[in-house]
Amino acid sequence: MAQLKVRQLDEQVAAALRRRADSRGVSLEEEVRSTLVAAVAARRSAFERRARTSREASGGPGRREFDSARIIRKERNARG
Repeated sequence: MAQLKVRQLDEQVAAALRRRADSRGVSLEEEVRSTLVAAVAARRSAFERRARTSREASGGPGRREFDSARIIRKERNARG
């Protein structure tokens, strides 16, 4: 397992993490660990959704009419 040391963390962020840890009945270390795991999982999940949308929009492998610009435009417009 990797070990990390975070320096110069804003005191308000540290206090919020301590409160969350207290409310869940876990250590500050466990709260930070679960927060990092959730953040990474959320990014991965978002990427997988975008990839699935692109694959579905392309009509599958081998399709010659694949227009990546159209898909990018559609995704960009959906996100605002």
